[in-house]
Amino acid sequence: MSILYNLSKLLPLLFVNIVLCMAACNNAEYEINGWCCPMCDPGKRVYKHCDEFRSTTCDSCPMSTYTNIPNGFIECVPCSVCDQSNGLRVKQACTVTSDTVCGPLPGYYCIDSSYNCKRAKKHSSCSPGQYIKQTGTEFRDTVCDHCPAGSYSDGTLCKLHTDCESLHKTTIREGTDTTDAECRDRASLLTVILYLSSSCLHCPRAE
Repeated sequence: MSILYNLSKLLPLLFVNIVLCMAACNNAEYEINGWCCPMCDPGKRVYKHCDEFRSTTCDSCPMSTYTNIPNGFIECVPCSVCDQSNGLRVKQACTVTSDTVCGPLPGYYCIDSSYNCKRAKKHSSCSPGQYIKQTGTEFRDTVCDHCPAGSYSDGTLCKLHTDCESLHKTTIREGTDTTDAECRDRASLLTVILYLSSSCLHCPRAE
């Protein structure tokens, strides 16, 4: 009687141990319905779970989906879409074992630091009077700076103001940070004499 009593106490513990052993799947297995089933390889998904008679049946991921790890997934993961409205382009196409890698469109830079860019922004344009100090890259915006004194720009490169004196011309408008100096040819001595002579012809004569 005592033996039967002891067995009745041990059976529940034995049952719990069996269940725990069945649930303690190794790293290459997944648990389903109390069974440890072999995982499918990357690029595949579970078509049918294993049972006491057969192993896991796997199937390749359909187009535009992937799995990049051994898994027990019923469905593969949808590939990421590189949305042009977010300034993105496809840098690396999706495969059955890897997701799409997105990068910024030409003239854009990524505004998050992740490997797979999620959003990009257009490079800044430098204003007139500034120049491009550092050209924008895929991960950095354009850096602008002001042109030094004596120069001007349209927003790209600084150019020195034209030196009218060195060209033997007269400055009629000083240069600014956005516009060049304007010059005019100097009048020659002969031109001045002729101009003065012409003016004197119309001068009133003394009586």
